[in-house]
Amino acid sequence: MLGLALRASITSDMFNYSYRPLMERKLSLFAEHGFEYLHWCDDWNNDVLYSADDMRRYARLVESSGLSCLDVHGTATSEISIDAQDEGAQRAYIRLLENRIEFCSYLGGDAVVVHPPRFKAPRLSSRLERSYEVLEAVEPICMDLGVCIAVENCYASDDRVLEAYFDRYPPEFLGFCLDSGHANLNGNMEELLSFGDRLRALHLHDNHGERDEHQPPFHGSIDWEPLLEWIKGCRYGKPLNFEVTHYRELFEGSMEDFLMETVASVKRILRMYGEK
Repeated sequence: MLGLALRASITSDMFNYSYRPLMERKLSLFAEHGFEYLHWCDDWNNDVLYSADDMRRYARLVESSGLSCLDVHGTATSEISIDAQDEGAQRAYIRLLENRIEFCSYLGGDAVVVHPPRFKAPRLSSRLERSYEVLEAVEPICMDLGVCIAVENCYASDDRVLEAYFDRYPPEFLGFCLDSGHANLNGNMEELLSFGDRLRALHLHDNHGERDEHQPPFHGSIDWEPLLEWIKGCRYGKPLNFEVTHYRELFEGSMEDFLMETVASVKRILRMYGEK
């Protein structure tokens, strides 16, 4: 191991848009650089269903790397989404979500992150109704497996959608995934922090308020101290997760170089947060 173990989590797709290493290589690199935990983020934007063999293989790889999976990102496409109007697309989304719930449970995680409908999308009321149908279809398997759904903030007016969800569903089933980069980009951090009692997952990353850059903390304009104090106040019990992504146009260097830069930022965050 290149450094001290970090009570911190990293997302599995860090290098999927640049170097594209094999899963074995990615997981080994994360562990070698000190990360102890993983947020599974592969296949978040496609319609890939994991077979039983896939789940067993990925679970073996995660375990053999010495990592523990905290949570899993659900998957969707432009057509197969939580608010899909087409019946076939809705059934496909439910099937995909159930698949990731099962996978999350198999890996030992406790939350599946999903994207909400766009607040300004046409026919929002009907889109919300469609999403309610999806959530009610998967609630039994969530409760049976002990996996909650964590809705991620993605758009500028997500607080309205989140409020509707949290008024409708209990916290043991439906929670919140705070994405710091999206909040900084959309300028709605303050509104989102009102949902601290529902916090179930974290996507921590930085940007300059103009692009969804997914860079390490302190490589953007986020004020991290009050955000970390808020997370503490939520009594969030899981390790902090960093959804950091390597893009060649933003960082020149090897995978190891980028991981070392990320680890330096993560250590600074953990010191501020009070982790050893």
